[in-house]
Amino acid sequence: MKKVFALLIAIVLLMTGYCFDADASQRIRVLIDNQYMNFDEDPRIEDGRTIVPVRGIFETINASVMWFEDTRTVLINSGDTEILLQIDNKNAYVNKTRVELEVPARIINGRTFVPIRFVAESIGAYVGWDGTTRTVIINTNGQGNQNLPTPGQPVETPSPTNTVHDISGDFNGNIDILMGASEKSIKKIFGEPDRIDLSRHGFDWYIYNSDLEKYIQIGIDNGRVVGVYTNSLSYKLKRNIGVGASKSQVEKELGKAVSSINKGNITYIMHNTEEYQIFNVDNRYYATVFYDIVDGGNTTSFLIIDYDTEQTFKGYYAVPSEKLLRSYEMEIFDLANSIRVRHGKEPFKWSDKIAAVARAHSKDMIQNDFFSHYNLAGQSPFDRMEDAGIRYKTAGENIAMGQMDGIFAHESWMNSPGHRANILGFFEYLGVGVDADEKSSICYTQNFFTPW
Repeated sequence: MKKVFALLIAIVLLMTGYCFDADASQRIRVLIDNQYMNFDEDPRIEDGRTIVPVRGIFETINASVMWFEDTRTVLINSGDTEILLQIDNKNAYVNKTRVELEVPARIINGRTFVPIRFVAESIGAYVGWDGTTRTVIINTNGQGNQNLPTPGQPVETPSPTNTVHDISGDFNGNIDILMGASEKSIKKIFGEPDRIDLSRHGFDWYIYNSDLEKYIQIGIDNGRVVGVYTNSLSYKLKRNIGVGASKSQVEKELGKAVSSINKGNITYIMHNTEEYQIFNVDNRYYATVFYDIVDGGNTTSFLIIDYDTEQTFKGYYAVPSEKLLRSYEMEIFDLANSIRVRHGKEPFKWSDKIAAVARAHSKDMIQNDFFSHYNLAGQSPFDRMEDAGIRYKTAGENIAMGQMDGIFAHESWMNSPGHRANILGFFEYLGVGVDADEKSSICYTQNFFTPW
């Protein structure tokens, strides 16, 4: 479980080009945005580098810190920049790009030390050194300061500038880099969303469906990315896992799939099947990789959810609401169209009229506790369409029950030859209806038709 140690972090100062005497008696000071920092123990020299224990320094330079006890890893976030350091490991990562450090993160006297020059410069701050006063200078506005106040002298502290790393120049289709990114960065890359849906986790899905070949859903919570789903050939997971990747390649990249997720005192069983596997990726996010078992068993799409977001979500199903159910319906429609385009088919047109028929059937199955294409009055899907005044040349219906959300329902249909044939068939219109109750029962209905 992540623990935030922002008030308990000490920092190693990696001063490239400077080496100091470990027996020097003169104190080393740290100046951040023209304000001297106070420490509960004196700075010192170790391994030829200046190290300084700091309380609250990350808040001062607009960053947050999370600690992963099981992997002895520090995760630092500032704006759109994510820095990952592991204790005693010289390999660090800035937005998934490996950087070799001269001094690794360390634990000294029970405190975590990280290289300040590397961290500060990675988030856009200026780091300098005044040898005369033995002062480390950090400015978050990215500029040096030539006029140092006397240590201990009150100074006017300017408002810090929150330096934001823009991921738009780094994004090359690898969706990992989107996790934790700001909403502002997402809009810079993808533009304004075409629609905003509600997810079962409670965050907003930003839906980008104007180009179905690049269909993507991006989950936003409190201004940051906490989830991504896509079935597009344009994107990859961890750079190497794209649509068409084999299961063995996925397992090589992501490790062993998890069979359960512990959330507090509750263990949730993850039913990995031929159709999908769930992976815990470095305690950063959970990745669900969906496979197309009808056509070769290779990757067909992937869903990633932020680790903390999943950990705080209790149960398998969301509390149903009108907004959530309508969100599922529209996502199922988009997923059907995006997969059709991937297979060279024309997208469906939406029909409110047949969506009402589908919605009524899902509601009927929930309220009367049955699951069938025929209702309790013996009516077929085609009877129900005709009762609604829908005249068709061809028509069809898909139903599903129990899937956690619209994504899982769609992927399940695509792995059933008959349902798949409807989704990839030659119908012109599609309507979707979803209904659920408080007992975690949920039903999905797709109705297809081509009019006379």
